[in-house]
Amino acid sequence: MKKVNAKRGIFLWITTAVIILNSCKNPAKASSFTNYDNFETIHSDFKLQSKAVENGKLLDNYKCEEKINDIENSIPLSWSNVPEGTNSLAIVMYHYPKKDSKTEVNSYLLLWGIAPTVTEIPYKMAKNPNWYMGANKDGTAVSYTSPCSKGSGEHSYTIALFALKDVPKALPKANAITVDYHTFMEAISEATVLDRTSLNFIDAHE
Repeated sequence: MKKVNAKRGIFLWITTAVIILNSCKNPAKASSFTNYDNFETIHSDFKLQSKAVENGKLLDNYKCEEKINDIENSIPLSWSNVPEGTNSLAIVMYHYPKKDSKTEVNSYLLLWGIAPTVTEIPYKMAKNPNWYMGANKDGTAVSYTSPCSKGSGEHSYTIALFALKDVPKALPKANAITVDYHTFMEAISEATVLDRTSLNFIDAHE
């Protein structure tokens, strides 16, 4: 009986050791990105606009766009006065679904590798061979997702334009459904951000 118990003890010790070694080799990846929500634009003339937004509100024609094969028409965007030294631009559109909490975030547009000479993205044209695009809100396609908030009240959205020294090294040089908000922002956090400007708007429902 003592020999059996001893063997069981040795087996349990070996099993525990293997688990500990594997956990050391494959530690859980923790997100450590900066969301830049409190970033103050350095160059006051670096501006981001959209014809889809009037008086801080998203126009009805740009809400709840029809999905065709999980693809939606993207919001028109334009910007001006890109800071000197910028070699790449990146764009993210996001929304915090829980009011007064940033524990959850939904992304609606993820673009990177945009040349600093580009000054606008026309309506429907966010997916373009001249730059790269990430996943839509649900992670089902490489696409834009239009705001389509449910329920009454006001829902706040942010579109941020980053002026970068270089294309983020952690992002692929291709469209990628694997690039979500967290992947995108971690890559931006590792890049040199020269400036950030944003457009905030409301999707209002009665």
